[in-house]
Amino acid sequence: MGYNILIVDDVLFNRTILREALKGMEEVTFTDAENGMQALDIIAGQEISLIILDLMMPLKDGFEVLHDMKQEKDFKDIPVIVYSAIDDIDSISKALTLGAYDYFTKPLKPKEMNVILPMKVKNALISYDQQKTIRTLNEKMKLELLMANLFQQSMLKEKQDMSSATMYGKYIPSQEIGGDFYESFQIGEDTWFIMADVSGYGVSAAMLSSMLKVEFHHCAQFIQSPEKVLKWMNQTFYKITQSNYSLTAFVGKIHENTLFYSNAGQPYPMVFRVKDKTVQILRESNFPLGMEDNEAYNLHNIELESDDIIMTYTDGLLEDRSFKDSLGVYDDLANNFITYQQIIKENPSDFFDIIFKLFGNVQNEEVNHDMAIMLICMK
Repeated sequence: MGYNILIVDDVLFNRTILREALKGMEEVTFTDAENGMQALDIIAGQEISLIILDLMMPLKDGFEVLHDMKQEKDFKDIPVIVYSAIDDIDSISKALTLGAYDYFTKPLKPKEMNVILPMKVKNALISYDQQKTIRTLNEKMKLELLMANLFQQSMLKEKQDMSSATMYGKYIPSQEIGGDFYESFQIGEDTWFIMADVSGYGVSAAMLSSMLKVEFHHCAQFIQSPEKVLKWMNQTFYKITQSNYSLTAFVGKIHENTLFYSNAGQPYPMVFRVKDKTVQILRESNFPLGMEDNEAYNLHNIELESDDIIMTYTDGLLEDRSFKDSLGVYDDLANNFITYQQIIKENPSDFFDIIFKLFGNVQNEEVNHDMAIMLICMK
């Protein structure tokens, strides 16, 4: 692998001396620049592995070159070795603060020229290789996370039509992937749904959420009651994580216009009552999953009517506002749930965008916390 070293000095003699000191290095070529402006042009047009930079030059000095380089993501990781007069330590200190990799003072003694300078250059080139490898791995990781995000999003349907209800949902992860998930499906005449949130962020949380989504599907096939589903999932989750992670989950089952539900630490779901235009907040809850292997969960039920709407969401939606007003935030959300009913009927996606902006402080799909929201609209 070849290296291209850029030597920047307004004095030809200095550039020649530096070349001579480094001529024994293998796989190295040299490029010269007489001033800072010329150096920046070369950096922009060539692949430079290392820069040896004089700090005191006309037109644009070494400090300005360092400053400009560190503003550009393509150049900021190129190692720079700076040098200046032996009595100019303050300038060296300033250059290191600006991001220089190393320094030496001139004039160099013969031993320093033949041993110390080549060693500094060798170390800087090793750093360059390491930074380049890290960038390559980061780009690969970003691509893999992007693919994982596309897969995760494909698993979270925005709409699911069932015989008794229609589900609408949206999820915005704070990183490329995260641990929130929701799901709805029909078994016989019953509509099952879950809103859940694995503690933490990133790949590990996403892997656990995918596993638990499969587990929820499995449980609902043979367990008829939401609180027993949570108990089963809790035991499974605890065996895997040994309380190193926790999971909040709300599980609901709609059977003949009755909602049977159980809550393991999720923010309180809400039900919009179309008949009297009010919202019922379901304030019952138990401990999250994964804390204790023998945790018990309570079953509750309410009657539903045609066009009633159930809303569930993860705590990322209320994270910032709950810190300021842990109780009032639910009433505020309930009032907005009522206010935007017409928008829900016309386009649930628009409702999600409004709520995410009002409560989650979402700007251009960028958030500080994972957040998900789901509506179950009765037919």
